[in-house]
Amino acid sequence: MNQQGFTLIEVLVVVLIIGILSAIALPQYETAVEKARMSEAMINAKAITDAAQRYFQANPNDTVISNKNQIADVDLKGGQWVDVDTYQTKLFIYKLGGENGRVDVYRTDSGNTTKFIYNLWQKPEFTEGDTLKGCIEGTEDPDTAEQMCKFFQGM
Repeated sequence: MNQQGFTLIEVLVVVLIIGILSAIALPQYETAVEKARMSEAMINAKAITDAAQRYFQANPNDTVISNKNQIADVDLKGGQWVDVDTYQTKLFIYKLGGENGRVDVYRTDSGNTTKFIYNLWQKPEFTEGDTLKGCIEGTEDPDTAEQMCKFFQGM
């Protein structure tokens, strides 16, 4: 007798294997997606701090970038200026106005609230006992902020 089909044991084994693979792959996928999102924030924030550095070199008496017109040569992607000091994308808000070209980066949640992730700066000149480039990690997502700060400081 020639029976076609799978036994219950064979089907259960396949389902079990698929379940194990899904359990392993899903967290890795979520981590990769979050890193990709954070790289958007890092690229835009880095572009702003680089433009601030150029502004400070051209205007050595200024110490604060508080207006998008001061960094008019910056090329940001994925959003728009919603105010003279605020650039917003779907996931992030970049706020100008900190000393030495500091940029505050916030994550926009779906509930229309924001959480501070980090701020970045590049100072126009070196000061004794201080760093030329820096990053302060936010409290809302410290693990991701720590990774991105290390990445920024290595650039």
